[in-house]
Amino acid sequence: MDSKNYLDLVRQMYAHPKLYGFFNEDEISDALHHFRGRIEGILDRAEKESRTREAYLLSSMRFVAKSVHRQNFSMNLCENAYVYSHFSEEVVLGPPADTFIDESPKEESIDAQGMIGLSPQIFLRKLTPERKRLLYLVIKCAWDIDEELLKKCSFALGMPEQYLFSLIELAKRKTEGSRKQIYELNAKLNTLWIRLRVLELRLETSLLKNEKECIACSLDRCRQRYIRLLEKRKHQKSLVSNELISELLGVPKGSVDSGLFYLKKNVNSGQTLADYRKLG
Repeated sequence: MDSKNYLDLVRQMYAHPKLYGFFNEDEISDALHHFRGRIEGILDRAEKESRTREAYLLSSMRFVAKSVHRQNFSMNLCENAYVYSHFSEEVVLGPPADTFIDESPKEESIDAQGMIGLSPQIFLRKLTPERKRLLYLVIKCAWDIDEELLKKCSFALGMPEQYLFSLIELAKRKTEGSRKQIYELNAKLNTLWIRLRVLELRLETSLLKNEKECIACSLDRCRQRYIRLLEKRKHQKSLVSNELISELLGVPKGSVDSGLFYLKKNVNSGQTLADYRKLG
């Protein structure tokens, strides 16, 4: 790996943190400390993809940023939940501290053509119906697919890895607003769940009658709130709609609808599951 390229990337990250998926400079420092080897590997692979190097770096580094968010959130979740267990219900219903939600607008944006370069139809024409369905599913699961799985999918589809990265990144950028709402809901649920456990422990260990009654009331309110939020999450629709997949790939929405329907039907029946395994 060229050290100059590494330093150039670090400078760009600190100059435009949100472009690379980070919310502040501290997160960049965490990434450089905990994921240096991974970043160096990304740079090495990017050098082999000179034509789409920048798009590949952007999408890959946003995966690194996502790992930093998960790591930092896990470290703070238990501590926050314990703190909240000693405050009123109104405090808990507000946004949890350090939930890593980006409140400010994006510093920079990249249009679709700049990100993916080539028309998806160039690749779609060569795909069998089974592979097209797999591509629809990959984009549908844009927020749930990690780097390793994306590599396997690009191999299975016969599609350049950096191009598939860019498609996924574009789908995520177009659904970031909805993702933020779901992220906030999940953060609240996580905090409430741990708060429930803390309140249960306090109820079991408390020796004062008045205190036990107060804790029991808080516990009941917390349970009710948790159940309501679970019900709300149950009715959440997929972030990446079939209409968006249709827009990104330039195919009729009906093709996406039927493709995903038959993919689910076939996999559920088990009759053609082996065919999809052969793709990878």
